[in-house]
Amino acid sequence: MFFLKLLKQIIVIFQTDISPNQVAWGFALGAILGLVPNMFMKLVLFIVIMMFRVNISAAFLAWAVYEILSFALDPLFDSLGYYILNINSLNGFYTYLYNLPVVPFTKFNNTVVMGSLVVGIILIIPNMIIAKKLLVYYRTHLREKVSKWKIVKILSAAILSANVVKIVK
Repeated sequence: MFFLKLLKQIIVIFQTDISPNQVAWGFALGAILGLVPNMFMKLVLFIVIMMFRVNISAAFLAWAVYEILSFALDPLFDSLGYYILNINSLNGFYTYLYNLPVVPFTKFNNTVVMGSLVVGIILIIPNMIIAKKLLVYYRTHLREKVSKWKIVKILSAAILSANVVKIVK
C-alpha cells in the first residue's frame, strides 16, 4: 500500500501543473533530509522545509532516494566530516556552537553528520537545477505518452475520485 501511495504521489508531481520551482526546491531540500543521519537534525530540516513554499511530495521522494544513497556514502561523509571538524582555525567556533543551548542535539560534532550536512548543502543548487530540468523535459516531451499508460490512468482516476470524496465531505 505504501508503494502505491508513493507511486501516486510521483505521478501527481509529474502529471499535474505544480510549479517546477516548487518541485525542484522540494527535491533539493528533501535530499539534505535524506543525507543527514541524526533525527534531531532531520526534525530541524523538516521544519525548515515546512516553512518554505515547496512541494512536500518531492521532498519526501528525495528523502527516500537519498536515505538509501546515504548508507553507501557514509564512508565519504565520515572522512569529509573528520577533515572539517579537525580544521584548527574553527575550534573556537565549534566550541561556541557546542555551548549553545540546543545546537549540541544536532550532533554536528559527529563526523558522519557534519560530512553529510556539508555534502547536502553543496548539492542544493545542483539538485534543484537537475530536478527542474528533468521535470520540464518530462512535461514537454513525455507527459502525453505516459498519460496514456493504463497504470497512470488507473492512479489518476483514483486521485480524482479521492479529491471528489474530499470535496463532498
